[in-house]
Amino acid sequence: MGIYIRGLDFYPAMISREDGVFRADFVDIPDCRAYGATTIEVESNARQALGVHMSTLARFGRALPAPSAVSEGGRAADRYLVYIEGPERIDATRLSQRKAA
Repeated sequence: MGIYIRGLDFYPAMISREDGVFRADFVDIPDCRAYGATTIEVESNARQALGVHMSTLARFGRALPAPSAVSEGGRAADRYLVYIEGPERIDATRLSQRKAA
């Protein structure tokens, strides 16, 4: 189980730097990633990417997987682990009912 605080999920993402660009890869969501020129920008973009990914899944009646807890396994100068606050969960059933109405 990942980090859970007052109704919020936090998803682990590995931030890495290559050729001056930062990239966030979500551990639990392989097809969700974000880029940025700075660590602040990539973390902000990662939260937005997570929200878009969740909305896309919800349109097809699916949901994000539960976040996992990940041990960092050592910090490198060009790579670190961060937990990104996930958007409020959307109940896929409720979403499809709203569309039908």
